[in-house]
Amino acid sequence: MTEEVRRAVLEVAAGTETIRLPESAAGKPGENLRPVEQAAVSKGGSGRGFQWVIPFLLAGVVGLGLTLYYKYEQSVNREVTALQQQAKKEALAGRYSEAVQLLERAEEKRPRFAALTRDRELASKAAQLKSQLDGASTQLKAKKLDEGEKVLKQVADMIGKRQEPLFEPLQKSLAADQVMLTVLRIKGQLDRLTTVDALADKLDTVSDLSGQEAAAVKAQIINKIAGISYSSAEEKLRKKDFTGALKAVDNGLSYAADNPKLTSYRKQISEAKQEFEEAEAKRIQLAQQKAAEEDLNNRTAAVDVSGVTAVLDDYGDLAISGMVTNNATRPIYSVSVDLNIYGSSSGAYIGDVYANISPFRLEPGESGSFSTSYYGVYEQAKVSVDNASWYLE
Repeated sequence: MTEEVRRAVLEVAAGTETIRLPESAAGKPGENLRPVEQAAVSKGGSGRGFQWVIPFLLAGVVGLGLTLYYKYEQSVNREVTALQQQAKKEALAGRYSEAVQLLERAEEKRPRFAALTRDRELASKAAQLKSQLDGASTQLKAKKLDEGEKVLKQVADMIGKRQEPLFEPLQKSLAADQVMLTVLRIKGQLDRLTTVDALADKLDTVSDLSGQEAAAVKAQIINKIAGISYSSAEEKLRKKDFTGALKAVDNGLSYAADNPKLTSYRKQISEAKQEFEEAEAKRIQLAQQKAAEEDLNNRTAAVDVSGVTAVLDDYGDLAISGMVTNNATRPIYSVSVDLNIYGSSSGAYIGDVYANISPFRLEPGESGSFSTSYYGVYEQAKVSVDNASWYLE
């Protein structure tokens, strides 16, 4: 079988609709016949039977060979197509090394098939990138974040804009590793963050990330926000700053709405606030009552007069003296007393006298004295305080 005939068969096996025979087969009658066939033709008569039989025999042999070869090539094509389809499934599933092996087997059967070569090259490139991503993931897990980030950037530059379907698993793996990198960097910073605002910024950073690692760091940030909010509220509650304590708890609950510790503590603060306000109202009421009582006492009973004595001298006059103490809660000044005089034996009213206290001003609890005289009594007498007057500062 000539090379031209074999190619024609391959074209049919590969799906071409017509077979192009070699140009020598389409020439003049007898041009391709061997010398014996030409001799038979020239003799005529007895040779005419072979002129018809031999071409038919040759045509039958060639036709059978072409049919068998065509079937063989079709079988190879089906096998190559199956290998290519299986390789496609493996590549789309991210198993690039398996895809490369299948495509290499297909190329052994059809070494000149350009589509196989192109697919193998793409699968090989994808396998190389997957190996790089696997290495980056290992570095991230080993906390070698800078090294892992460098590899991720390199891979991202190579596959970030690729549209071929077989790169989709790589793009997903790249996105997952980028999330892991972000999460690990944030986790490394959490111990240094001590305010709700700083933690809230990090929470915003990971809020749009997906995956278990991202969910775990979100929960960690929220729990730390809850802890800081609780401590802040606790400190304010000790200072009776109920408004500040409630604000701190509500700030934490805005990020950790279901946190049972904060929810319970808010109820505790509210109850403590209510008890304090009720006690404060009672205290104010008592203070007002006490103030009223003090004011009444200051105005009506601020002065305590004691130690009043009356001494009759040789001339029949009384020398009267005594002490005055300021019982008010405020200083008093210009204190004076009115004294009534009665006879000792008869008890009859003799008269009254007025006396000023010295010093002029008395602090709360301070005492002053007074002394005065009543003339012409000529008998022992008793002195009683009729009234006292003063001014409050």
